[in-house]
Amino acid sequence: MLSKRLDCIHSLIIPCELLADIGSDHGYLALHALKSNKAKRVIASDFRQKPLDQAKKTFAQANVFDNINYVLSDGLKNYEIIPDCVVIAGMGGDLIIKIIEQDFDRFKMVGQIITQANTKSNVLRSKMALMGFSMIHEKITYDGFFYCVQSYFYTGLCVDIEETQAYFGLLLDLKDTVFVDYLKNQQYLLEHILVQNPNSKKHLHLLKLVRDLLDKRVD
Repeated sequence: MLSKRLDCIHSLIIPCELLADIGSDHGYLALHALKSNKAKRVIASDFRQKPLDQAKKTFAQANVFDNINYVLSDGLKNYEIIPDCVVIAGMGGDLIIKIIEQDFDRFKMVGQIITQANTKSNVLRSKMALMGFSMIHEKITYDGFFYCVQSYFYTGLCVDIEETQAYFGLLLDLKDTVFVDYLKNQQYLLEHILVQNPNSKKHLHLLKLVRDLLDKRVD
């Protein structure tokens, strides 16, 4: 059974021929995508051998040995074929950007890219838009922490998105109690920061953004 975070990621996968999970850890997402027919074939990859060994163990315990490849690779560098869908999740936004930038020509050819950043989601959204990737869907879930999951495809249309879009993306369109809870949590965190540093213009500005969004939800 998938965690809420992985289930949220899985729900955004468009059924495809080949899915790759970069930084696949234990391989749970790749295994579930295969078993649920979201993907006919999957690749579990990491730049370290140990996570790949853990993924192999997960598939072996599930008695699944076909239609799975394990690739030792930093991003898409060592891939022989371009996947239809690539998932990059469970790491910082800066690292996700680095992975995509270093193999940019390959990522442009991927049909769907799903991202989930543990930090700096705002930076990731901004950079993806500037690189020409258009966001088509976004979800939020709570699984001990709040996780935002985005789905992109490459259009070549490079856009400098506004600040509110960078921080909240397509979540702004959701009528979702989880998003309201997320905004309330952000308000609490920002208020706590401002107790320690009351003159921080950045955090005062962000707090105003969050409060304005909460007011609109209440109205």
